Amino acid sequence: MKPFTQALLDPVDSLFVCIDIQERLLPVMARKSEVVKNTNTLLQGAQILGSKILVTEQYPKGLGATDSSIVFTRIESFDSRDMQSQTPQCVLKEKSTFSIFGDEAITSCIAQTACKNLVIFGIESHVCILQSVLHARMLNFNVWVVQDALSSRSDANHHNAISLMATQGAKITNTESVLFGSMLDSKDPHFKAISALVK
Repeated sequence: MKPFTQALLDPVDSLFVCIDIQERLLPVMARKSEVVKNTNTLLQGAQILGSKILVTEQYPKGLGATDSSIVFTRIESFDSRDMQSQTPQCVLKEKSTFSIFGDEAITSCIAQTACKNLVIFGIESHVCILQSVLHARMLNFNVWVVQDALSSRSDANHHNAISLMATQGAKITNTESVLFGSMLDSKDPHFKAISALVK
C-alpha cells in the first residue's frame, strides 16, 4: 500500500464561495458571531493557500452590501491568463436568483475558474445555500459545505438543510477541516500561517 501524496482538497482547483452575508440579513441569523469569525478565517485561509474566492450578494439594493464585518479584497474579474497562479483573487457578484447557478454571470464566472471543488459557506442555509449546493451537485462539482460558517434565522431550518445536502452527496465539514485538508502535511509551506490563523 502506497501513502497518499495529495491533500483532500487541491487549493488551486478549489473555489471558495461566500454567499450573501449581507447587512440586513446577518443581524437576524442564529450564531451570527460564529459565522462571521469562521467566514473571515476561511477567506484569509483561501488567500494564504492561493485559492480563488467568489462573494455573492442577493439583491443588495434591498438587503444591503456584504456586511462590513466580512473582510476581503475585491477584484473585478478572474484573470484567465492567471488561472494557475497562486495570486489570491476575489470576485464580487450580485444576484437576484436564490441559487448561484440561476445567475448567468455567476455561472460563467465559476466556469471560467475551471475549479472542480466548491467550498460553500454563508446564509441562509435552507434557501440560497441549499439551492446552490443541490444545483452544484447536479453539475457534478465536488461540494464541501462548511457547517460552522453557515446559518439560517432558525436553527431547525439550518439543520434540515444540512441533512438534505448530505443526502445529495455534499461533504459536510468545518472551517479547520477545509483549511488543513488543503495541505498534505505539516511540511506544507502554508502550514505555519494556517495554524496561526485558526488559533
